[in-house]
Parts: sequence; C-alpha cells; structure tokens
Amino acid sequence: MKLLLWVVTLLVLLLWTGTIWVFTGLADWLAAQVATGEAANLAAIIAQWPVPPELAPWIGEAFLVPLRDLFAWTVGVLESLLPFLPGLVGILSVLLWILWFIVTGIIVVLALLGHWALSKAQRLRHQVRPRPL
Repeated sequence: MKLLLWVVTLLVLLLWTGTIWVFTGLADWLAAQVATGEAANLAAIIAQWPVPPELAPWIGEAFLVPLRDLFAWTVGVLESLLPFLPGLVGILSVLLWILWFIVTGIIVVLALLGHWALSKAQRLRHQVRPRPL
C-alpha cells in the first residue's frame, strides 16, 4: 500500500511539473510575442488554430472549438494589459516555479503523512490480535 502511495505521488508530481513547464514555456512565448509586437494579433491567430495531426485521432473539432474560444477570450483580456505585460511576463516564470515549489512541498508532506498513517495502521493491525477462546 505504501508503494502505491509513493507511485501515485510520483505520478502526480510528474504531471504537476509538466504542467508548470508548459505554462513557463507559454509565458516565454508570450513574452516573445509581446517583444515582436505580434501580441495584438494573438486572438485572431488562436481562433484559426487547427487540430494538430498528432492529436486528431483523440481530439475532435467539437472539443477544440470551446478551447479555442476560451484561449481567444483570455488573450483578448490579456491584450488590454499589453502596456503592463512586458514587466509581468519577466516575473511570471519565476512566480510559476515558486508556485511549483510550494505545491510540490504540500504534495510531499501529504504523502509523508499518508505513509505515516499507513505505518501506524499496519502496526495497530499487528498489535491487536483476537485472544483464543
């Protein structure tokens, strides 16, 4: 049971790390778009994104349309922040990794508490034995 707890913890940490890595890449990409002046056209560019060929068997157009709309809306909101964005994007990557560190610490502490609880339950199970009649 403890092994399963740590395997699940490792998988969650890998997923969490991958998510932060992707968001950091997106922040860097957004910073490059702002630096080149392409950020003003992002909403129109995102609205025309096709389904990537690698994902076409799993993601249909019906799934991608709401995502595109959400991204286009988010970028539209971000476009109103364009004057402030260059300063924010520089620190965004750092803030994302600080968030990663905090959440990773919480996940590890929860896993340690689960390990401790499983150890305690295992000891109690072995200590409490029925008396023979």
